[in-house]
Amino acid sequence: MHTSFLRPGIAGALLFIALITLPSEAIAEAPKPGRDMILVRPTKKTPDQVADAVKAYAEKNSWVFLGANKVKKGEITLVKVCIPAVGQTIWGVGLELSALLPCGNLSVYQKEGRTEISMLDPRYMQVLYPHPEVEKASEAATTQLTAMLDSVAK
Repeated sequence: MHTSFLRPGIAGALLFIALITLPSEAIAEAPKPGRDMILVRPTKKTPDQVADAVKAYAEKNSWVFLGANKVKKGEITLVKVCIPAVGQTIWGVGLELSALLPCGNLSVYQKEGRTEISMLDPRYMQVLYPHPEVEKASEAATTQLTAMLDSVAK
């Protein structure tokens, strides 16, 4: 598996560049760099049950479930869902923004004997690409994906 994109040095440099080029009011509304950018929900479900619950939630809400894949010898289940309505908001700005939204990537794993679900806060997209439509899309994605996290964690 190619993991060079996960190197903290590169991500940190990109974040630094994004932060120094943003107006201060945009930074105030976005999550703070670090752990504030990661949403985490504990659950009593197994990782497979979480993946099934995400799939059912996506189908119920007319989202696109792109799948669930195990990595790190099965220790982590990566789940991806996309919200077409969020895509409609940002694709007019540029199709390259599909790299940011409308999909949410979840990580499901066991930590200290319990299952956790984590996801990058979609408001982070405002930090990476400051634009009114990205802000609108990231706020919509945050509301919808947070509701999904809360629902599947129950």
